[in-house]
Amino acid sequence: YKFYKRNFDKDFGGFGKAPKFPTPHNLLFLMQYYEKSKDKEAMKMVEKTLLQMYRGGMFDHIGGGFSRYSTDRYFLVPHFEKMLYDNALLILAYCKAYQLTKNHIYCDVAEKTANYILQEMTSSEGGFYSAQDADSEGVEGKYYLFEPSEIMGVLGKEAGKELNQYFDITEKGNFEGKNIPNLLKGMQTSEQMDSCIRAVYEYRKKRYFLHLDDKILTSWNGLMIAAMCNLYRVTGDESYLNAA
Repeated sequence: YKFYKRNFDKDFGGFGKAPKFPTPHNLLFLMQYYEKSKDKEAMKMVEKTLLQMYRGGMFDHIGGGFSRYSTDRYFLVPHFEKMLYDNALLILAYCKAYQLTKNHIYCDVAEKTANYILQEMTSSEGGFYSAQDADSEGVEGKYYLFEPSEIMGVLGKEAGKELNQYFDITEKGNFEGKNIPNLLKGMQTSEQMDSCIRAVYEYRKKRYFLHLDDKILTSWNGLMIAAMCNLYRVTGDESYLNAA
């Protein structure tokens, strides 16, 4: 516990310097420590980290799911590859945080992550695939980046402007002149955004090709089965139990 306390980034969550990996097993340990010791500092470190990871670009705000790690200390710019085992452990961590705090944002993130897995990482026989590549057309992150005009082209001027503002998508850009959608500048929630996000998601799928590593590994599937079962226990939604 002292190790985590010493290495915790009070400003931006996570531990140590960049690159920052999600290491959800460490967060699960800290939550167990909190349950046994009632040390509020342990839970503060966990919540700060979970919220920052979600708000940043490591979480895919358009399609759900988490990338492998953040290349900076803010959790803005990820290494864009998505792995099955990371997402399984992150579902477990966000579920546990919801159980301890009853803050619905954690449950929401867990469900968005699971729904991404069911939509993009599940075979017709039910097994879970291993990974999605970081590169499209030889460029890392190209699949995930946007320009403001692109969003307005998909949604129309008014709704496009609103979504750009919501996810901090600007002319200047936050990554090599383009934009990683993120909520680091504010996290106001909006139900109206859901249909807009869905439209951008459908557009993005057709825009560039993203390679899928369709290996089905027993150990990684074991983690995702556990995650889906846990999410069912938290939400009562049988689609997660059926997937498991």
